[in-house]
Amino acid sequence: MRLFIAVEVPEEVKKRMGELEKELPDEGLRKVDPGLMHITLKFLGEVEEVQLEEIKKALGKIEFLPFKVRVKGVGVFPKEDYVKVVWAGTGGEGLEGLAEKVELALASMFPKEARGFSGHLTLARVKRKIGIKEFLGKHRGEEFGEFGVRKFLLMQSVLGRGGPEYSVVEEFPAGG
Repeated sequence: MRLFIAVEVPEEVKKRMGELEKELPDEGLRKVDPGLMHITLKFLGEVEEVQLEEIKKALGKIEFLPFKVRVKGVGVFPKEDYVKVVWAGTGGEGLEGLAEKVELALASMFPKEARGFSGHLTLARVKRKIGIKEFLGKHRGEEFGEFGVRKFLLMQSVLGRGGPEYSVVEEFPAGG
């Protein structure tokens, strides 16, 4: 099964991201369905079913307090002259702290991300060279909202012709 750990995004933020996506070109990229948007804390990839209980147990030991996430600005991976992903930024100490706790909890089972954590909402994946400098300049510092996080999720992703389908495997609530 293909798994990842994520923070869900409220509908009002997804709606705002859908509006933002409309400003991107229609050709040369594949826009993400706003309904599927989430903040990935860690991508686990293909995992054997026998590992599932161990993963749940490790994640269940994570303690964190509710926190706020701010959605601000846009950017690209890996760099502006070679765009593969267009994103909206997400941040806050609580988000980065939770991502680090997830990383530590699963360290014995999964390698640490070489790039480190970079909170974001993926808006589009680029298929061929596109011009989006104007879009980036217009929205680079724009505020898109803030929302509270009271839980994180272990999610399953099933890839299909119509795109991925996500389902919640387990929820892990904040304490306090």
